[in-house]
Amino acid sequence: MEINLFYRTTLPSYYRKTKLYKAAVSFSLGKQKNKFEVVNIVIVSPKEILKINKEFLGHNYVTDVITFGNPSLINNKIYADIFVCFEQTKKQAEELGKQFRKEFLTVIIHGILHLIGYDDDTLKKRNEMNAVAENIAAKFLKKIA
Repeated sequence: MEINLFYRTTLPSYYRKTKLYKAAVSFSLGKQKNKFEVVNIVIVSPKEILKINKEFLGHNYVTDVITFGNPSLINNKIYADIFVCFEQTKKQAEELGKQFRKEFLTVIIHGILHLIGYDDDTLKKRNEMNAVAENIAAKFLKKIA
């Protein structure tokens, strides 16, 4: 499985933790890694995630993460794109009083959870999914400490 990271917005170099983010994706997928050919994490601006949200989901607001998974007709593996809005995630971390690194990993993991079958179309499901993502992020951070 190939994991790629693309920075399509300006962010300080100390937030560019490519190896950390790739490791978090791999850790989050666990045994399900073999279902994926490529996972792209694309860090974007609020303007870009708003455009994606409008075009593909019909929503007119900025969100922290949007996930797309496309199965290949050739090898039956999934090609995934996870768009993460750096500025929105940073704002959320500040509003919630959370450490940015953990919140950013939680948002990426939230995107991964969508790829493996989780949904957040109700408040109950969203809360459950957020709890799972936070738990995985905490376990990952503990493992690398």
